[in-house]
Amino acid sequence: MGLRKLFETYTKEVEVLKEEVRSMLVGVGRKPAEKMILINALERLGVFYLFEKDIEDQIQQMFTNFEDSHDDDLFTVALHFRIFRQHGYKMSCDVFNNFRGSNGNFKETLTNDIMGMLSLYEATYLKIHGEEDVLDKAHAFAKAHLESMASHSILSPFVAEQVMHALIQPLHRGVQRVEARHYISVYEKDESRDEKLLRLAKIDFNRLQMLHKQELCNVSRWWKDLDLASKVSYTRDRALESMLWSTFVCFEPQYSLSRVILAQFVQMLTVADDTYDAYGTYEELKLLTSAVQRWDVSATHELPTYIKPFYVALLNFFDELEKEMAKQGRVYAVHYSKESFKELVEGYNMESEWLKEGYIPSFDEYLAILGVVTSTVPLCLTSSFVGMEEIATAEAFAWAQSRPKIVIAASIMGRLHGDIMSHEEEQKRVHVPSGVECYMKQHGVSKQEAIGELYKRIEDLWKDMNEEMLIRPAAVPMPLLMRVLNLSRGLDVLFKYGDGFTHVENVKAHVISFYEDPIPV
Repeated sequence: MGLRKLFETYTKEVEVLKEEVRSMLVGVGRKPAEKMILINALERLGVFYLFEKDIEDQIQQMFTNFEDSHDDDLFTVALHFRIFRQHGYKMSCDVFNNFRGSNGNFKETLTNDIMGMLSLYEATYLKIHGEEDVLDKAHAFAKAHLESMASHSILSPFVAEQVMHALIQPLHRGVQRVEARHYISVYEKDESRDEKLLRLAKIDFNRLQMLHKQELCNVSRWWKDLDLASKVSYTRDRALESMLWSTFVCFEPQYSLSRVILAQFVQMLTVADDTYDAYGTYEELKLLTSAVQRWDVSATHELPTYIKPFYVALLNFFDELEKEMAKQGRVYAVHYSKESFKELVEGYNMESEWLKEGYIPSFDEYLAILGVVTSTVPLCLTSSFVGMEEIATAEAFAWAQSRPKIVIAASIMGRLHGDIMSHEEEQKRVHVPSGVECYMKQHGVSKQEAIGELYKRIEDLWKDMNEEMLIRPAAVPMPLLMRVLNLSRGLDVLFKYGDGFTHVENVKAHVISFYEDPIPV
């Protein structure tokens, strides 16, 4: 069967199964706890996007009618807490007080409920500021006992697999598509599984894998036709990594255009990063910075010969995008991305000035001047909005450009992750000081102490992000807020074991699961 025919066959079956599963979700007769377990399965299996409105309606109704019952077990309470908060409903962490003793510590008897402990552990990653007495204690308690159970091999293989995965990659900080692929294999072994739901998850994963593979082919062809690799020899060809990254940010089929455009943006900013970071001289980079700010083809003749192809390609890329967006009446979308690109280049230029002067700023100055801009998060965010059509209004772009707290948190988090992981490699050559060096200088501490403190900052920034996701009414629609969250999740995964963007072998398993190996059905 040809790929197109197979895709159509999968799509037809998905539509049939979707209606059958939907009847389970909205039908009467199910207890709220049972519906929450079903919603959790839909989300973890990666098919939640097929039922977005139904899920939101059900959660809103359950949150409105929720009653804190002393009869509910730890698994149920923690599951409700996590799902409610994931959807922007601020459930109080006081619901966990029922599981604490008079001394404020969590009861040791809870350790007999392994799935309850795992549910609690996952829930603690939705914590916000001011909840340290409850959720920090809950996290330490659950993590310590889960690690002990895993190390002593007292768990069944089915449970051990879930525990080990959660300890390595907490659900809230995981990439949705990666987590779905893992959970499908877990759910398949669950004796209480629903066969229709399992088949829907498998077929839909394979269906979207075919779509994502076609998008990768399109971006690779675009990059090849651009022919920048031969004209700008020092740059990295990162078409694959750029597409993988954009799929981390959003995987749903309706955002196909958004993924492709984001991947193209990431590839273009990679060329800019290589030019500023590893190749151009200070004088040459000043000329490029000036040309980008002017944004006019007449500035090309002022540039060094080797930079001209990139500058021309950059202007042409935006021109083509403007023409495409003009058809939708959304030229404003490209304007905001252009402004973000200009800001990024100015940030890169500031780094080159510091390098030339041998200047190591304080950590506070480093974050204030470069922490947001050079993380590339603002550019990636506005770029991901470009292809989202009607939902990404001019007001949404203005919101992103205004640097709300959630965008600042995601940006600085990305900057610190990158600094920690790339510090050693970048210090092997002349390089602008990283956040690690800046912290060492300001606080007079060792490298390891500085890295430890940066990780603490990252934890606080996650609390900032979690808080912003709980604001009602939200400043922008939830799908747009999810772009920010998914950018942070993607960075968390990419930098977990080193720079996964520079060294693609670090994320090889993700590449295989995303593009190569379909799930047997």
